[in-house]
Amino acid sequence: MSESYTMAQAATVEILDNGMTVALEHLPYLRSASIAIWIRTGSAHETPEENGIAHFIEHLLFKGTEKRTAHDIMDAIESRGGHFNAFTSRGYTCYYVRILEQHTAAAIEVLADIVKNSIFHDMDKERGVILEEIATNEDTPDDFIHDLLALYHWPDHALGRPIAGSAASVTGITKDMVRDFSRRWYNPANMYFVISGNIDTEAVLGQLREEFSPLPGSPVAQPDSAPVFQAGIEGHERDIAQAHLTLAFPGPKLATQERFVADLTSMVLGGGSTSRLFERIREDEGLAYNIQTFSSYYPTAGMLGVYAAVAPENYRKTLDLTFQEIRKVRDEGVPQKELDACREQIKGYTLMSLESTFSRGSRMAKSLMLHGRIVPIEELIEQLEAVTTDDVQAFAAKTFRPENTAHVVLAPASAGLLEAVAL
Repeated sequence: MSESYTMAQAATVEILDNGMTVALEHLPYLRSASIAIWIRTGSAHETPEENGIAHFIEHLLFKGTEKRTAHDIMDAIESRGGHFNAFTSRGYTCYYVRILEQHTAAAIEVLADIVKNSIFHDMDKERGVILEEIATNEDTPDDFIHDLLALYHWPDHALGRPIAGSAASVTGITKDMVRDFSRRWYNPANMYFVISGNIDTEAVLGQLREEFSPLPGSPVAQPDSAPVFQAGIEGHERDIAQAHLTLAFPGPKLATQERFVADLTSMVLGGGSTSRLFERIREDEGLAYNIQTFSSYYPTAGMLGVYAAVAPENYRKTLDLTFQEIRKVRDEGVPQKELDACREQIKGYTLMSLESTFSRGSRMAKSLMLHGRIVPIEELIEQLEAVTTDDVQAFAAKTFRPENTAHVVLAPASAGLLEAVAL
């Protein structure tokens, strides 16, 4: 029998007999709903030869089914005033619709159709589109540098390879490879259907059971190999105006309390316009328009990083000052008042995101994928509140060390651009 239970945040969760997870949140004060199918597969599930195949399949599902052309698929949503899109990440693929409440059933049927009945039409034509997408990314330095950093930071591992693949890998993907990857990962036991908005919960559940219960499901083993972090310096030359510099340090895994410590450390250093790096590099010195920290967490590994774009002649000074601010956090710690202000920033971003139905649905899907339950927002806030100044300094002392530092720069040819600057 299927299992059904109601979560504390008023979301109804049902696991169908074939293992597919359904999560529905009724918000009666709205006029619309966000509807999404999440598949727990992305570039981290690919072999080197398959690199880019999850993203390729995302594209192909919009190209046609047994009963709809590519035009019919989009028209079924857009003619009803809705928005239809998708994205692929390292850990999952998501197909989503936002639509008015009266068209919920139609949107569900279209989503079910593309996932169940794709014919992987126009594969060679879509390959050309993806190759142009890859070229666009490589012509956008502030995007491309992050792919270069991941490749260097996690060498010879799926987490380090670009989500869209390379020109060589995408060119080598065949229809048989697409069908095989789809059979392995587009399995009901690996799928999560979430809806947040003004819906008739029982009617939606009935429709989802009818659409998806006939699909056979079987347990899916997630990849569990952890990448080996690489420290050092790597440079790439391009005929561009700025030097795009990145730093990366090993971060915590996704399902750990230390993730909240890393988030606060990141916020202190470069999380906003009052952060240390922003004030020092942009406001005090006028060296960069954009400098920021970023973080990525996965089940097997994590990364904490810094990104800035500067004139080549300001590269060395920017790097010096960046390391100065990192050393201060590592060696001197963070005052309680500053930590509390950064904590409030994260709480604000987290709680205000709940005013978006897509964000609410995304949070449900990710929580179910990672924890097997919808973690109450209060529990996340408690974990954030538990972080102390001692926790931040201990994390910084462990993380911000020369042997942990990966530095990748994309810049025009410039003598001495990659001289080492020690932490």
